[in-house]
Amino acid sequence: MLDTDQLRSFLAIVDTGSFTRAGERVNKTQSAVSMHIRRLEEQLGCALFVKQGRSAKLTDEGEKLIEYARHMIQIEAGAMAALSRNGLRGSVRLGMPDDYADAFLSGILTTFNRRHPLVGVSVVCENSVELAAQIKGGGIDIALVTDHEGVQGFELIREEPLVWVASKRFAPSRGAPVPLAVGSPSCLWRRVADNALRERPGATHGLFFSKNYSAIGTVVRAGLAATVLPIGMVGDDLRVLGQEDGLPPLPLTRMGLIRASGRQSPEAAALAEAIRDAIGAGTRKVA
Repeated sequence: MLDTDQLRSFLAIVDTGSFTRAGERVNKTQSAVSMHIRRLEEQLGCALFVKQGRSAKLTDEGEKLIEYARHMIQIEAGAMAALSRNGLRGSVRLGMPDDYADAFLSGILTTFNRRHPLVGVSVVCENSVELAAQIKGGGIDIALVTDHEGVQGFELIREEPLVWVASKRFAPSRGAPVPLAVGSPSCLWRRVADNALRERPGATHGLFFSKNYSAIGTVVRAGLAATVLPIGMVGDDLRVLGQEDGLPPLPLTRMGLIRASGRQSPEAAALAEAIRDAIGAGTRKVA
């Protein structure tokens, strides 16, 4: 039987990319984390990591273990919650951009509350860069963010293409620049759009700018402008635009979890499991 403490150390290395940061995550010394991995490797009869300088790269066997490790820890947490007389109590601070909140928060909180009805959740909505700073400063416990340069301890939850979208009644003049509604300059999706549009000068023009997703959504649903979204967040009232509309293709976007350093609270760990279950993993493609 695999030891769940050893599996937590394994997943901490997967999430943070190093034995040192993994030790900080699980509140153990680097040597203790290394010992956990050695014992796992001895029990499984295979290497899980290959050292590359200060970082650790997963072997093929290590990649295979990730899903099983998360599942075993999830089963343990579920059993503790179901069989404990009192269950988890307390609170946890969650951060996510407001566009993620609009798409995913209801499902996340429904899943979490069903499992842990006595835990309070405080939600902070900011852009991913600001949330990473708040995680580093200890202002929040866990955040669902878009992967970006400089972010530390990122655990991939979901990966899918970004697409240009507009209301089904959106009808720009043929050959005219497409009007856009996008976030503030710090918005990661706006940066991606700006980079893609450098090869298509004159394809669009900025019409509406806001850091508030609800405001952008209102403009888009009114048929006044197009915007950028992950394919999985495109509602039935929207349509995907493409090269036939004069717009360049966009790259994949990666959303995932980051956590405050130090020992993670049981409440934060349980919320992370609820987020994984509610959002799901994998890569989605444009239909």
